[in-house]
Amino acid sequence: DKLGYLQGLPGGTTTPTAGTEPSTYAAVTAGIFYSCAITADGTITCWGDNSSGQADAPSGKYKTVAAGGRHSCAITTNDTITCWGGNWEGQTNSPSGKYKTITAGYVHSCAIATNDTITCWGYNRTGQTDAPDGKYKTVTTSGVHSCALAADDTITCWGRFWRTG
Repeated sequence: DKLGYLQGLPGGTTTPTAGTEPSTYAAVTAGIFYSCAITADGTITCWGDNSSGQADAPSGKYKTVAAGGRHSCAITTNDTITCWGGNWEGQTNSPSGKYKTITAGYVHSCAIATNDTITCWGYNRTGQTDAPDGKYKTVTTSGVHSCALAADDTITCWGRFWRTG
């Protein structure tokens, strides 16, 4: 029972802590054995495994949040990125600049800047942070690769274990 396993982790729970206010949410994301959500007032709450500090959400107001392996990243209301949690491969060394969307993989993250270009950081042994040039609509990350939907509606993937055609 996977829920039982999550519940059995030290300090782990399967839902936000009872009594946490507000009780409505604007967004939710799931990482490895933990989850985070943006509350109706723009703050972040996380629950579940916190062995690397990935559930220790920073204070402030946020637009979006992404949970990865053992790290999390979010875009603030002023469009900058904040990351927290495990940083053994630079995955919480967030880039400077203004961003509109973010995704967190197992040990790397990518974001689309306000000028529609992609920036990635963290673990790069297989090229998963070597983002292509160009303009993009969305980006997603996984363990050792990343993919994006370009402005011309084509898909580009980079890193290991990706195929096209």
